Amino acid sequence: MQRVCIELGSNIEPAVNIPRAAALLHEFFTVLAVSSAWETPPVGCTGCGNYINAAMLVESPATADALKTQLRAIESQLGRVRTDDKFAPRTIDLDVLLVDDALIEPDLWKYAHLAVPVAELLPELQHPQDGRRLRDLANDLLVETPITLRAEVFLNPPQ
Repeated sequence: MQRVCIELGSNIEPAVNIPRAAALLHEFFTVLAVSSAWETPPVGCTGCGNYINAAMLVESPATADALKTQLRAIESQLGRVRTDDKFAPRTIDLDVLLVDDALIEPDLWKYAHLAVPVAELLPELQHPQDGRRLRDLANDLLVETPITLRAEVFLNPPQ
């Protein structure tokens, strides 16, 4: 089993689509931890609505490619339509950020919408070059980026 960190993001009905995606991830994976949901301005898209982003730490026996296929199926189920515009609005975006200790998405260290939720789950994760902890980097990004906790967006399914 591998420990996988997955990013969830949406700017089309995000308060609906993020919990729906989280519920599907709970069905497919053993969920170890779930971050809070955070609202940020879009990156790379002017005129797009704000995004809500969160992170989930799951266990999976699947390879990175198989994980990507599973996540694309969930995105399709939730109405995601992929276009050539990688910054287009979306119902849901699911990305593998880390597999065990292997960094899959280097932008984790660059953007608050990725770093802040993941820092809740893996605060001691260290930058591969300078050794900075993700918790410290996320705190720096919080100062630079308008970001709002969206506590009303629940990612854990009701018991």
